[in-house]
Amino acid sequence: MKKVELLAPGGDPLAVKAAILAGADAVFLGVGDFNARKRAVNITLDDLTELCAIAHGRSCRIYLTFNTLALESEFPKLIELLHNTIECGIDAVILQDFGLLNAIHRLFPNLEIHGSTQMTTHNSGQIRFLAPLGVSQINFSRELSLNEIRDLNTTAHECSLLSEIFVHGAFCVSFSGQCYFSNVLHDNTANRGACVQPCRRSYTTEPKSIGSNTIQPLNLKDNSLYSSAQELIEAGSDSLKIEGRIKGFEYVYSTVSAWREQVDQIESSNQSHREDQRLTAVFNRSFSDNLLKGTLGKSSFTADSGDESLKEVGAVFGYHADKKELTVRRGTVLPVGSSITIRTTRGDFICTGTIKANLGSDRYSFAIQHLLKGKIESGQVIFAQPFLTDGEILKKKLEAMVGGETKIPLAMTIRGSVGTSLELTVESLGKSITAQSEQILELASNRATDIATVKERLGKLGETPFYLASCDCSNLAENLFIPLKILNELRRECVEQIVPETKTAPTIFQIEPAQPVLKQRLSVVIRDEKTLELLPRDGSIQICYQVSPEFNMDEMAILFNMNCDLVPWFSPILIGDQFEQIEQLLELIFPKLIVTENLGVAEIARRRKINWIAGQHLNASNGFALEMFRDNGAVGSFLENELSLSQIESTTIPQGISLWGSLLAPVLFMNSRHCLVRNISDCGKEFMDESCIPNCGRSAIIYDSTNKPIVSVKNRGEYNALYSGKMRWFPELMGHPKFENLLLDLRAPHKSLIPAMEIDQLIALAQESINGNQSAKDQLNRTFRSNSAPLPKGMEG
Repeated sequence: MKKVELLAPGGDPLAVKAAILAGADAVFLGVGDFNARKRAVNITLDDLTELCAIAHGRSCRIYLTFNTLALESEFPKLIELLHNTIECGIDAVILQDFGLLNAIHRLFPNLEIHGSTQMTTHNSGQIRFLAPLGVSQINFSRELSLNEIRDLNTTAHECSLLSEIFVHGAFCVSFSGQCYFSNVLHDNTANRGACVQPCRRSYTTEPKSIGSNTIQPLNLKDNSLYSSAQELIEAGSDSLKIEGRIKGFEYVYSTVSAWREQVDQIESSNQSHREDQRLTAVFNRSFSDNLLKGTLGKSSFTADSGDESLKEVGAVFGYHADKKELTVRRGTVLPVGSSITIRTTRGDFICTGTIKANLGSDRYSFAIQHLLKGKIESGQVIFAQPFLTDGEILKKKLEAMVGGETKIPLAMTIRGSVGTSLELTVESLGKSITAQSEQILELASNRATDIATVKERLGKLGETPFYLASCDCSNLAENLFIPLKILNELRRECVEQIVPETKTAPTIFQIEPAQPVLKQRLSVVIRDEKTLELLPRDGSIQICYQVSPEFNMDEMAILFNMNCDLVPWFSPILIGDQFEQIEQLLELIFPKLIVTENLGVAEIARRRKINWIAGQHLNASNGFALEMFRDNGAVGSFLENELSLSQIESTTIPQGISLWGSLLAPVLFMNSRHCLVRNISDCGKEFMDESCIPNCGRSAIIYDSTNKPIVSVKNRGEYNALYSGKMRWFPELMGHPKFENLLLDLRAPHKSLIPAMEIDQLIALAQESINGNQSAKDQLNRTFRSNSAPLPKGMEG
């Protein structure tokens, strides 16, 4: 059985050490804010040096997560931070941002680069696109079945890439990297590590004023592929990854220990365990492996976000808030350091907290986490996790873990005899420095300088980056008087000459900006031939036509061959046969230009020399990403749809790229492989089947706590999606010198998102507006401004 990597999370120094102690082959961690877990404590540079030394001393690797989108203004700081972490000893960096991929591959050519799951990699074309750009390991999308993973593993290995699979921990209901839900509703961007997890919240099926059911239609169970580990390894997976950088060291130690034993068992005996109580004894929302098995349905979700590991351990007797003192019913035992949850007898959540001290007589010092959801009262039920290991003992073990010597070793040789100079040679870092004293050595008249004193003096390296690894005194005569001042001077002279040059972070390269746009062009995107009949065909607008993930090949080929002015538009998610069908279509229609939200299709275009436009769900948030697209055949691009106007204006548009922007468009919250409509308005199916994607055209609406409507849509041939209940109108793009193409998105995924104006009138007014007609612009503003979704407030800086 092949050797696979067990990759573990580390949100703080204790969790990193717990992963190492439990037997992880590699640990992924974040330093500072530039990673997808801002809620984690994360690691300082001072921590990182020590943690790298500990890890490397136990044959464990350290991966730095830079897996968020970056603003262009942040690149100098990011490059400096990465340089410093490389100096600390990291082994690889994990990336989402294509601009960072572009910059890091050029500035740090020897650094190992891994692709994050946020890159949404799920087809062979995406792997082939990334392989020449310096990526050596890629974390596939979490939504894939075992057969789909097996096929992608084959492609990755053909491209000399290693594959990485999430095998345990929380799921996202959206395809990773494709969720804008948290930002649009709560101004916290998932692609910046600030997700507030709106998918875990409750919603209503009618406005609250009417009164309706409260449901949790987006709340997934956790992922656990423990019982399928052997199948994943046999399918060619190279790295098994555990999620959990906001979890504590107890969670990390328990999950990694269980998985370590599983992987070792498979590798040594080609057999696997079916379950392990350590996985259910720590935080979980109950588990599902439906995605891996391709059985998506009702059982993938849970109606309760609570921790399934919690067991009833006792009851509250009383609580003194001023003393932070919890009194419990007799027989309730709460170990110091344990985390507990208090609920009412009906199950309503009151609080979570940590037991800080045992005060005796059934009294405990209790630190509440977050806000109380009610008053702590006598009779309420106390829940806690079963204690498989003593947390305090484990913590002491972790605190005792220290790294090896992190300074640079020096080898010294000292020579001298009566009547000669004292000579010191220092060797390190491939260099050798020799210095001689001006003073001639003399025979000691009283007490000779002993060897121990010589070594002690030469070893005083203080704040230098060195330590004395060896000192050869075999050529130093006996009975010499050696002034300590001479030893100090020779040591100082040699060390100053051999000290390593201070490396500085490379300077980020400059982007040659495009000239300001003098004239804008109007484009539209549609999804059906009925809308096509309403559009002008005189070349005055550019018409894009969406190709759904599943379509009829003959009909689509005829459509494009009979309408050569149409620009094919490809969706962000194209898995397995869907991607292969796109490849076949592009061999039949020979387009001059395409728009793609999927890098796999961009790889086809690059190979066949088709000009392509990078869609907004490729998440370009800086000019370095646009430059990377351009260097791989793109002639235009959208920017990430969460950028504010000021962030757009601070982004450099490279020469050779035309910038596209959405003037009027639905606001996508997420794409999902799960059926979200079924969870809101049950269709009667327990599981999705082969007919669901091509045939289902249902929709449903839910409302958040502020009564904002959220539209769940399943269009025929497409994946499930969530949208805002309002279109977004962005008139500030008209006349803007960065934008060459302005888009009217007429795909109308739901009846509530049909533009409130006849299409021919909308197009005519939009054309007049971008040509400077203020009256036409005012008319459009009157129609769309009052009922528009808010403009992007930007990604957190």
